[in-house]
Amino acid sequence: MTGSLFPEEAPESQDSKRTCARVALPVPSHQLFDYALPAELASEALVGCRVRVRAGGQGMVGLVVSVGPAELDERRLQPIQKLLDASPVFPPRLLAALLEEAREVLCPPGIALHAALPPGGTPRTVRALALASRGQEALRVGAIRDEEAALLTWLGLRPRTAAELARRAPELADRLSAWERDGLIHRVLDERGPRSRVPRERWAQLASSCDPEALLEGPLARAPRQAELVEALRAGPSSVAALAERFPRAAAGLRSLERRGLVDLSERDVLPGAPDREPDKEVILTAEQRAACEAIGAAVERREPETFLLHGVTGSGKTEIYMRAIAEALDRGRQALVLVPEITLTHQILGRLRARFGDALAVLHSGLKPSERLAQWERLRRSDVPIAVGARSALFAPLRDLGVIVIDEEHDSAYKNEEGFRYHARRFAARRARAEGCPLILGSATPSLEVRYAAERGRIRHLRLEHRPSGQPLPGVQLVDLRQERAALPRGRKLILGSSLLRGLRETTREGGQAILLLNRRGFSTQIACFECQYVCRCKHCDISLTYHAGQNQLRCHYCDHREAPPDLCPECGADSTALLGIGTERLEEEVRVHLPEARTARLDRDTAARRGATEEILRGLREGAIDILIGTQMVAKGHDFPGVRLVGIVNADLGLHFPDFRAAERTFQLLTQVAGRAGRGGLPGRVILQTSSPDHYAIAPVATHDYEGFYRQELSHRASLGYPPLGYLAQVRVSAEDEARAAGFAERLASCAQQASGNVPCEVLGPAPSPISRLRGRYRFQVLLKHGDPQVVREAAEQVAAALERVPTGIRASIDLHPVDML
Repeated sequence: MTGSLFPEEAPESQDSKRTCARVALPVPSHQLFDYALPAELASEALVGCRVRVRAGGQGMVGLVVSVGPAELDERRLQPIQKLLDASPVFPPRLLAALLEEAREVLCPPGIALHAALPPGGTPRTVRALALASRGQEALRVGAIRDEEAALLTWLGLRPRTAAELARRAPELADRLSAWERDGLIHRVLDERGPRSRVPRERWAQLASSCDPEALLEGPLARAPRQAELVEALRAGPSSVAALAERFPRAAAGLRSLERRGLVDLSERDVLPGAPDREPDKEVILTAEQRAACEAIGAAVERREPETFLLHGVTGSGKTEIYMRAIAEALDRGRQALVLVPEITLTHQILGRLRARFGDALAVLHSGLKPSERLAQWERLRRSDVPIAVGARSALFAPLRDLGVIVIDEEHDSAYKNEEGFRYHARRFAARRARAEGCPLILGSATPSLEVRYAAERGRIRHLRLEHRPSGQPLPGVQLVDLRQERAALPRGRKLILGSSLLRGLRETTREGGQAILLLNRRGFSTQIACFECQYVCRCKHCDISLTYHAGQNQLRCHYCDHREAPPDLCPECGADSTALLGIGTERLEEEVRVHLPEARTARLDRDTAARRGATEEILRGLREGAIDILIGTQMVAKGHDFPGVRLVGIVNADLGLHFPDFRAAERTFQLLTQVAGRAGRGGLPGRVILQTSSPDHYAIAPVATHDYEGFYRQELSHRASLGYPPLGYLAQVRVSAEDEARAAGFAERLASCAQQASGNVPCEVLGPAPSPISRLRGRYRFQVLLKHGDPQVVREAAEQVAAALERVPTGIRASIDLHPVDML
């Protein structure tokens, strides 16, 4: 084992002595590990390939990042056991960018590379049991009882894990230890393939030498079933499964035709169902769009890694500019990568892309089955298709010659990965763009402060789209003061839909329009509380109140998914005067059905979206006019284009505004502006009714006038006074443990490490302190913030913490995030 704590990028394979492979292993170490090359691998192109090695007394799968002379005596190095890939899983420029990003965010390289591969696609080694020679002999002479002999015979076919044997014969599970003591079985390491495999299906097509007319009139005239198959295949290749649905005994008929050389049978990857293809309308660009296309097109042509902020109001035609940039890259024989923040948005943009570019694209996101995701990744790796589309992890698509990268809704916090490899898609996309020599487009109606500030400083190019191409004005926004609305209500009555919003819903549905209602809180009621003693039902694993879900009559924790039945009496004092406080999307849906019983209503939140395909079904219903009112959380706010939506109602704009997070105001403004932009995208004007108890707040008042710049200036001045990004730099240390004292003690130790960082200017170390959510999933949580105006000062302190994280005590989890987004 060799290498420094934060190793410099190792050069690719050299022509000098190839005696050693430097391997990144998925372990919490920043070191790379040297392994000797067996003679049979000495001539292989290993960089970017996975290999099986021994480390710490066990088999592991690592990835070769360089090949070159060994720093140690080659005889002291362990050899690579097996090469697992015939070709690299990462193209060279992607591999280099991943290693650079891992160093930047202080992530061990092996963990970063492992995270960039499709889940379940890596070969694995498992601890298993195998039939020993003594067991074989015992079976041969009949010395084993019948029921035990059946299990041992099955084990003799290949090694099995103890769990597999227990599932096969539960009644014999307790015999495994005795068999091992008697020498009938022994422990082995069993090499197995990936958990996920690319699904395949059989396809048939007419042989190139086949003349269908001659066949039907000649040899097949007396074979009607085979003739039917040939006639069907004249229209083009077809899956065997599809033919079997139409013709009885199709499989046997196809095999007969294959033997006669008339049909070719092959296997193809099974791909997930594609969304409906939208009609590709001819678009006449506005002057603003044309200027943006020309600037981006010139960067594509020059292979210039320039970053563009495409800052356009909602409905300003940003997607059309993406399409033209992609076409520009494809026309030059290059590839394109498109990122969206939510899985729900991939369906909409996929429809647009398929209308323009056909099926020459692959989709990558966590909503796919692992086997489907692996199939799409393999298509990109083989360069079968030139366009990759997906959520955050699609950024790791193995594209070899990128011509453009697009990040839609760049401000969205979903682009930050919060576990393991803590990269931000926006930052890593810029790194990939530099490596590939291609432009990066960051699109948003409400850019993040970091991106808008970078544009102001001239670090990225600012392209503005200030008008909708249709000529329609932005929707009018009415602020409704909930304090005044509540004052007019009878005492004790809960206000959900104010008079203005209720009147707007009735008018909109009566006129044949559609409405979206936003309430960024799911469930029926946010908590159950006792009027007598003020007890609130809380999760026993988290420092969070339980949410009541009426559909299941359950209290649920939205963090760890703990569930329990609602109490009939107060668990604290025994009183029966408990109440449902706060409202969620379930309660809002009930309220809408009471006041507008004739309206066709649907709900879109994480609960309704849990069923596979449900989200597309709901959005299709809204698009096709089958839904009058859609109620939802932030899932309904992002990037959707529904021409029939004339009204957007925001039930409570203040949710999230007072979170203990310095970005709370920014996120509130972005969410409200984004959902407001769903209105008035068709031929008729739209309107927005926004209910709030803080109509004068600087994050809410500018929404009424669509004044992004006004909000940006105010928020920037607040950040400047506190030294928060983008005018200062932060790193966040998190520590958790089931024992509160141990978590607090280790957090204190890490804070001390940060304070000991060498440098002329000390880093400000805040904490340790309990995290805003102080207990989560049964673990107590503490955090330390490192803060300074110089990023290098913060980095030096963070590196001291990262070094200590290689020796984390058992039972404690700890991490360092150099660019934190979630402060809770």
